[in-house]
Amino acid sequence: MLFLAKAVMQSPNRALLWAFMLGAATIVLSPVGILSGAVIALVTLAAGLQPGVRVLLATLLGGGFASIAFGSLNALLLSGAEFWLPAFFLAVVLGRTRSLSLMIQVATVVLLGSLVAVYLLLASPEAAWLEFVQQLLAMWQAEGIAIEPEASRLLLEQMPRVLTMLVFMGLYVVWLGVLFLARWWQTNLYEAGSLGEQFRLLDLGASLAWLLAALFVAVLFLPEQVLIQDMLGLLTVAFMLQGLAVLHHWVFVRGTGKGWLILVYILLGVLPQMMMLVASLGWMENWTRWRTKFVPDSHS
Repeated sequence: MLFLAKAVMQSPNRALLWAFMLGAATIVLSPVGILSGAVIALVTLAAGLQPGVRVLLATLLGGGFASIAFGSLNALLLSGAEFWLPAFFLAVVLGRTRSLSLMIQVATVVLLGSLVAVYLLLASPEAAWLEFVQQLLAMWQAEGIAIEPEASRLLLEQMPRVLTMLVFMGLYVVWLGVLFLARWWQTNLYEAGSLGEQFRLLDLGASLAWLLAALFVAVLFLPEQVLIQDMLGLLTVAFMLQGLAVLHHWVFVRGTGKGWLILVYILLGVLPQMMMLVASLGWMENWTRWRTKFVPDSHS
């Protein structure tokens, strides 16, 4: 995908054209939003605030034209909230601070605040999700899709409780994925350093670590408070990233093979417990500072 970054950065007009086309394509095919958001972030990081604003506006314009053509205003609003505006905002933060850690901290705090706001505005997101699941089941039945009664019961009982958390986890992954892609483009095009080097230094800080500990204690005494569970889930993903940074640092300084690291990623995809384990590693590293104790293997 580096060819796309090179094409975008050939000239300001090329950047605007690509932004317009990718913005329109996002309305038709949502995953394209990752590329369009990364283009916004790349231009903001590499060229500055004003070029970034222009590319953001070109993306919104392309998305606006496509949404009018296809009658999908909701797709435009969702794309703006999921890809384009966060990409621009976080790119500004990263560009000003030059710190991947601070950018991720800001993204984490913004989503935690948004999560709290959702619960304040809706009072019970679970009730809203329950209605959504009921409508989904009714639609499936109308289309002749057979669903076992036990499966329907589990969906109605379990899904509304976790959908808010899953949506915010998904947003978190998308936001950071867009910025990681843009930063990878930037380092390959303009800088000698690597994104891997920056990722290995990832540190979310003591404040978020203490918040995670407080939420963990709170959920033991208030197990029915879904907001606490959702915030805990979001922070778990954040500290999983720091745990992965610790593992990558260990592999780098010891010069060991990456096979077992690949295995960790595979297990993260199939075992929820693995995510908790890696997140615990990242959380504890805020006090143990294992990365300062890892030294290159003298035999490597």
